[in-house]
Amino acid sequence: MSIATLTTNYMLSNKKGKTKIQNGWKKPPEGMLMINVDAAFDIDSGSGGTGVVLRDHLGACVTASQAFLPYVLDAPTMAEAFALRDGLALAQHIGAKNVIVQTDCMQVVSTMMDGGFSATAAMSVFDDCKLMWDGFGTISIEHCNRNSNQVAHELARFQFTSFYLLEQTVPTEVH
Repeated sequence: MSIATLTTNYMLSNKKGKTKIQNGWKKPPEGMLMINVDAAFDIDSGSGGTGVVLRDHLGACVTASQAFLPYVLDAPTMAEAFALRDGLALAQHIGAKNVIVQTDCMQVVSTMMDGGFSATAAMSVFDDCKLMWDGFGTISIEHCNRNSNQVAHELARFQFTSFYLLEQTVPTEVH
């Protein structure tokens, strides 16, 4: 992790304001889907992966995805931005209109709450996220702790070589 990213995440997590921190995974309200997104990366190889889980108001997995990132510039910011983009794209793919996004990356939360602007290497990925963001009926983003995001994190760690959907279930390895 770069020193700049660590410093930014520390400053954002200690910033007073409207950032909502979620401690412990909770079901979304009825009519909403919860999108948990996370990224994993390997500094040595420069590669990474994203993990996404969409759950309904009963807590049931609606769908999930994993994606391999062959090269991650400015990790972890870029990897986390790709995870958000993958989550929004998956939600759009299944026709979701009302969503809550959860991530354990404060920089992603802050960037999206500030309108999606990012003066980082991940700028174009955040631009994609902002375009998708505007296509939802109701959307919000919350910071959550790592434990609340464990399933998405485990999916990201598997780092498969292509994007795919898991219909209705999550692999038993991540339960």
